[in-house]
Amino acid sequence: MPTTFQKVSSFSRLSRLYILKPAGLRIRMVKSDEALMLQLQAGDLRSFDTLVKRWEKPLLNYCYRMVNDIALAEDLRQDVFLRIYRSAQTYRPMARFSTWMYRIATNLCLDTLTKQQRRKEIPMGTYLESASEGFDEKLIDLSDAPDVALVKKETENRVRSALAHLPEDQRVVVTLRHYNGMRFHEIAEILECPISTAKSRMAAGMERLSRMLSKQE
Repeated sequence: MPTTFQKVSSFSRLSRLYILKPAGLRIRMVKSDEALMLQLQAGDLRSFDTLVKRWEKPLLNYCYRMVNDIALAEDLRQDVFLRIYRSAQTYRPMARFSTWMYRIATNLCLDTLTKQQRRKEIPMGTYLESASEGFDEKLIDLSDAPDVALVKKETENRVRSALAHLPEDQRVVVTLRHYNGMRFHEIAEILECPISTAKSRMAAGMERLSRMLSKQE
């Protein structure tokens, strides 16, 4: 009969491999990202498909907010997944999969912005309405009255336009913190910088955003 320590140890290992989610009166076990990566490492391609389905939308939204170009964001998302797939054999679950994934995405986005100097190319207030379809659902409640939904949409457009004009180091922190709901220690881990640096970039970014938005009113 297993001891209490063995039971706790087994549960600890299980929690690293599965996400426990309630499903009515039963507990549904969903494989964690880290477990899926280890299965991919062992040759299970279906695990990679599961990861793609789980992260394709959040990753696209993140890249889109970083580069403000939907076609480019889709290319970047594909590059991120390609790098993840190619790195499967050397993957080690030392940190959360999402931290590793967003670090790859951030580096690719910043490299792209540097090469294209996108901050100089995007005029204030420019926004392609067609490119926004299907994004930022959490900010726009479709059950709202049409006029309320329109106001929310216009507000989000203004915020995104201003966000595109932040310095890249501030834009990354504001996006990860505000849109992805990450804590500062997670952001610092992604950017490989001190927590204090992440906090100072957040403060500077929010102050700059506030100034830009007030000028648009």
